[in-house]
Amino acid sequence: MPAMSPAAGDVSDEVLEEACYYLLELGLTPEQVASHLETTPSRASRLAKSYAARIRSKEVVPGEFDREFWERVKKEAEGDERLTFMSEKGFHHAWTSELRKLDGPALMSIFEASKDFLGSDPNQRFLDVPPPKGYDPLALEREVRKAVEVIGRLLDEKWRESMSEKRKASQT
Repeated sequence: MPAMSPAAGDVSDEVLEEACYYLLELGLTPEQVASHLETTPSRASRLAKSYAARIRSKEVVPGEFDREFWERVKKEAEGDERLTFMSEKGFHHAWTSELRKLDGPALMSIFEASKDFLGSDPNQRFLDVPPPKGYDPLALEREVRKAVEVIGRLLDEKWRESMSEKRKASQT
């Protein structure tokens, strides 16, 4: 898992406290948190305890938004991408891990709808051009194209799994 933030010296202790607290709550070890936040395990534990004390003293109020934010950070750091894709009902967002749970026909439906969206876009040829600084008028299309690539890989995995299962079944 890559580092989740800039060097610890570049981030305020308040942010590090919150990060350590929530990441430890989400099941990471002090060693993992320290590695990702570029600090020591003892400091990560100390910062988490400090934040817990601030919660107990009501100096800070833990919220669902904060927990969800750090959960998203953790997922992204672990390589679980949040994707934007199309279906017959419009645009959707999901984590790669959520899409991996879908069956082949459902994935194929999403894949085809997303490909159709990209194919109907007259600006598709510009997707290979780097986006301008500050504003990308094709951001949505770039996100859908990334989703098509990921979903294509997931479909390939599903196909390989089904072929493996069929081979095993035919051997018994």
